[in-house]
Amino acid sequence: MNDKLHLKNPFPSVAGVVVLFNPNKDIISNIESYVNQVSELFIVDNSEMESAIVKEYVASNKRINYFFNGENLGVAAALNIAARKAIEKKYSYLLTMDQDSTAPDQLVEVMLRTAIEYDKAGIVSPLHSNIFKTHQKHINEGISKVDAVMTSGNLLSLDAYNSAGVFNEDFFIDYVDVEYCLRLKSKGFNIYKVNSIVLEHKEANISESKILNRKVYPTNNDPKRIYYKTRNLLYLNSIYRKECPKIVRDEIRVHIKNLAKILLLEKQKILKAKMALLGIRDYLIKRKGFKF
Repeated sequence: MNDKLHLKNPFPSVAGVVVLFNPNKDIISNIESYVNQVSELFIVDNSEMESAIVKEYVASNKRINYFFNGENLGVAAALNIAARKAIEKKYSYLLTMDQDSTAPDQLVEVMLRTAIEYDKAGIVSPLHSNIFKTHQKHINEGISKVDAVMTSGNLLSLDAYNSAGVFNEDFFIDYVDVEYCLRLKSKGFNIYKVNSIVLEHKEANISESKILNRKVYPTNNDPKRIYYKTRNLLYLNSIYRKECPKIVRDEIRVHIKNLAKILLLEKQKILKAKMALLGIRDYLIKRKGFKF
C-alpha cells in the first residue's frame, strides 16, 4: 500500500457530505455506513422542516456538522456549502453521498488509494448498484477511466474543485454531476470508477419491465424531475456539444430512451410529457435554477 495511506481510519484528509431532502427513517442507517470512514461529516439539509430523527442523531455524534437550510436550495448549492467548509478546514477530499445510498466497508480507503495512485484524479467513484443488480456485469472490470459518474459515493479532490470551480447552481438538481465531470475533464482531470467496490444506491423508483421480451428498467421519476432532466440536458448540450460531442450525444440518446419508457410503461404519462415540453420551453426562454 502507498506510504501516504498509513493512516488511522477515519482518514484525516477526508470529509464527507450527505444532502438531505425530507429523509425517511432509513437515513440513520445509511449515514452509519460511512460516518466512521471520514474525519467529519457535513449534513446539508434542504428540507423545509427539520427531522426529529436527524436532530437527535446529530446531537449524539460529535463528528457531524449540521447545516439546515429551511428550503430546497438544490443539490448543487448543498454540495458547494460542504465543499467550502471542507476547504476552510484544510481537507483534501470530500466524499459526496446521497441520502438513499449505503456505503460498503473500506469505501473511502479504496477510493483514496486510487485518488493518490492514479494520474490527475478529479473524482473517484464506486460502482453503483440498484435493487435489480444491473451493475453485476461490470464488477470485474478493475479501475476504469470514464466520462461521467453520478454524485453519490464519489471522492472529490478539493484541489480539482478549486481548479474547476463550484457546482453549477443554475442546474439545481439533474445533470449537476455530469456537467461537473465534463468541466473537470476540460481542466485536465480524470474521472475513475473502481469496479470492485459497490455502493448500494436506491435509484429513483426503478422497476423492471419487458419490451419485446427484453428487460428494461424505467425509473418512474417524479414528474418534476422530467422537467429538470429535459431542461438541464439542453443546457448541457449548449455548453459542451463542441468540446464533448460524443458524451453529449450519448446523454441525449439515454434521455430519449427514458422518455420512450415513460410513454410505454410508466404512470402519469401525459403529465410527464408536459413536464418535458415545459423543460424545453424554459430552456428556450433561458430559465435556470429552481422551478418547482
